[in-house]
Amino acid sequence: MSNPYQPQDPYGQQPYGQQPYGPPTPPPQPTPPPGYGQQPPVYGYPQPQPQPDPYAQQPPGYGYAYPQPQQQPQPPVGYGYGPTGEPNTLANAATAIGVLSIVTVCFYGGFLGVLGVVLGLLALNKSATTGTGRNQAIGSIIVSTLGILIGILVLVLVLRP
Repeated sequence: MSNPYQPQDPYGQQPYGQQPYGPPTPPPQPTPPPGYGQQPPVYGYPQPQPQPDPYAQQPPGYGYAYPQPQQQPQPPVGYGYGPTGEPNTLANAATAIGVLSIVTVCFYGGFLGVLGVVLGLLALNKSATTGTGRNQAIGSIIVSTLGILIGILVLVLVLRP
């Protein structure tokens, strides 16, 4: 017991070793979460009810019928994206020779250009039967012809007195 005649602590602190508020209380036990399929307790606003899927198949005569997506008609075989045959290797070779005829015009003149035109014409004939490489064959003929013309121009400029 404390002495009533003893001066009180001006800051309200308890003497050393005394509990100011009594014995400690145990912490509250947590409530278990609601089981699977059970709704948690509702506080405040009511819980919204699950809505049915509006896109689900509905029986005939029930509510508004949503239009079902229709499958796009497939084009008949032979139309649409073009042939899927083998690649036209002659067109590839003609394009490579045509580009080389321009790059090496100083060394070989227009000889590679002539070879590129011949390969391009062969590739154009092959594309008529296979259906692939037509545009590449035409492009290689044009590039090879340009290589021939540049070779002639270089030859004229070199031989000019």
